[in-house]
Amino acid sequence: MPVRRGHVAPQNTFLGTIIRKFEGQNKKFIIANARVQNCAIIYCNDGFCEMTGFSRPDVMQKPCTCDFLHGPETKRHDIAQIAQALLGSEERKVEVTYYHKNGNIYLRFFVFDPLKRNFD
Repeated sequence: MPVRRGHVAPQNTFLGTIIRKFEGQNKKFIIANARVQNCAIIYCNDGFCEMTGFSRPDVMQKPCTCDFLHGPETKRHDIAQIAQALLGSEERKVEVTYYHKNGNIYLRFFVFDPLKRNFD
């Protein structure tokens, strides 16, 4: 029986290929299902868990906008830009304040390309 490694979606070769490619590059990432409400997270790698302090069960099925990382200094405008980018209207570049589970602040700069559907 194959190891599921945190998937909450049916296994397919496309997702497996993406996961293997980015795991080998020491990237921190999530994969979300755009066909369900809130674009639920269906996979997060160990790097993402280490970076945020949240465990895989804490992250799975949460919205891919990562609301659980928002805090007092996270700007509503930045949140709205990320949500707009997820709608696929245009490329967005956003510097957003996110919080580690322990409360420490860290900033992340995202470039979202709706055609590629990925964060760089």
